Amino acid sequence: MTRYLRRSAPIAAACAALVSVLARPAAGQTAPAPVVSVRDPGPGRTGRIVRSALAAPHALILPDSAAARLPRDTAYRTTVLVLGRDATVASSVQGDVIVVGGDLFLHPGAAIDGRAIAIGGGVYNSTLAVVRGGQFSYRDHTFDVVRTAGGLQLSYRLLDAPRPLGPYLPLVYGFRVPTYDRVNGLSVPFGPVFPFDTARYEVEPIVTYRSDLGKVDPALVATATFNRLTQATLRAERTTLTNDDWIRPDAANTISAFLSGADTRNYYRADRVQARGSHRWERATSAIEPFVAVQTERAWSVGPTGLSHSTPFSVLERRDTIEGMLRPNPQGARGNFSSAIVGGVMEWEGQGILSNVALQVEVPFAVPGRQYFVQTTLDGEIQFPTFGTQSFSFAMHGVFTGGEAPLQRFVYIGGTGTLPTLDLLSLSGDQLVYAESNYIIPLQRPEVRFLGAPVVTLRHLVGSAGVHGMPRLTQNVGIRLGLSLLRADFVVDPATRDTEFSLGFALFRR
Repeated sequence: MTRYLRRSAPIAAACAALVSVLARPAAGQTAPAPVVSVRDPGPGRTGRIVRSALAAPHALILPDSAAARLPRDTAYRTTVLVLGRDATVASSVQGDVIVVGGDLFLHPGAAIDGRAIAIGGGVYNSTLAVVRGGQFSYRDHTFDVVRTAGGLQLSYRLLDAPRPLGPYLPLVYGFRVPTYDRVNGLSVPFGPVFPFDTARYEVEPIVTYRSDLGKVDPALVATATFNRLTQATLRAERTTLTNDDWIRPDAANTISAFLSGADTRNYYRADRVQARGSHRWERATSAIEPFVAVQTERAWSVGPTGLSHSTPFSVLERRDTIEGMLRPNPQGARGNFSSAIVGGVMEWEGQGILSNVALQVEVPFAVPGRQYFVQTTLDGEIQFPTFGTQSFSFAMHGVFTGGEAPLQRFVYIGGTGTLPTLDLLSLSGDQLVYAESNYIIPLQRPEVRFLGAPVVTLRHLVGSAGVHGMPRLTQNVGIRLGLSLLRADFVVDPATRDTEFSLGFALFRR
């Protein structure tokens, strides 16, 4: 403070020194935490994340040259916010751990009930750490910490990412993330990236080897990035497609198919060309990203069929024709159709509430035969805290079709990942609705070493699917017990009294 006083004002300097001595905390006391505010939240969700953390109870760790340490024998009952330094976490945290302007290192024994977030750095995982809310790294921007007379102010700053000047191999020497399923077996994509005009334009020739089909599928992806918010993409490929990837992400479905034979997707093959453009508008608490696309597709069915005997390997249920790897794919005629697609994503976050809605409408202008359809797909999710560390989440997925949809636009529901008391994907059609409610209750006891405390979730699931309409909705109610990466589920259908018990992994969304 005194550095801002003129040297020609000794009386003012003496007064400032006296105030500093009088304000110094006595022995055994802790200086009050400075007031922290977000002066410039910038675009995107990270500013909202930091603001929400500051508005709720939190533990604050101030900037320093040394890394912040959250040791194993400590526990935090609130979110921990670390400013301007790296952090190592081996403790138990009943909330989020947010590092601003540094890296977040998870050590064995760390148990975080919320999220592990690094802004301006990365989250580095440990296989013996548990993060129930997910890990998020935002490396392209940070928040500068500025000291003011009123405390600390955070201001958004975009980090300059190095742009490649020539061709390069992404990920692991050009090999992309592999997947595994009951149709392709192991799918291994490979391809370099050719940047132009300091990476404003990129071209990616990709080939994907599919072990069970014995095919090598080509693809070409061209991307034009006009600025951080506006992008256009042209994609031409031969591939295996599904309408059921909303049930589980690729990684979860890969593990489920390989270990238990429960592939929660139906598939078809297609040659597809799609051109897509999008622009994103961002505000402090919300963002909206509309898009428009045109695509043409030549599609055909793929095995296994009811007569198939060969299937990709799985540890369990390889020969099961109802819920295992031999479960037949729907078989339909070849079809050529072209469509216009419009839609967008809207996100909102504030006062601890996270929500997002995604909408897509497909309107074909060339269809096989006399089939004509308009198909709308709607996804929504909201989550918010309730009492203490408890929280509530709601998610829904809906598909609504007018006209005669081809088989390649049918959707499926039932079994693992949706309604467990039904057979896997046993309900199908061009109309679908599914909703899932979860009330999440983290427990403080018992605390299991390296695994943390259990989490109890009260669940309600409801859904149905059909052609031109939907039959009676099926309901499941139940309870989930989660401990680290393991979870146990029990549900019952109140109408039929059918029950289902299962063991799974916490990385599965459902």
